[in-house]
Amino acid sequence: MKTLHVYKENGEFVIERVNEFNHATKRLFVTEEGLKEGLDCYRPVIAGYKVAVDVELIALVRDRLD
Repeated sequence: MKTLHVYKENGEFVIERVNEFNHATKRLFVTEEGLKEGLDCYRPVIAGYKVAVDVELIALVRDRLD
């Protein structure tokens, strides 16, 4: 199954997408607004992903993807 990991690393927001072949790509965002825009790209296809989110970002991600 495809997985979307959302977390903070070294002060930056990260969206890491892992496909069904276990190949990962990372997108880094300096601002929270950038992260929100990045998450918007996944709205139409989020049903096909298992989503894993750091505790500190749960509310933000839930609000953006629901």
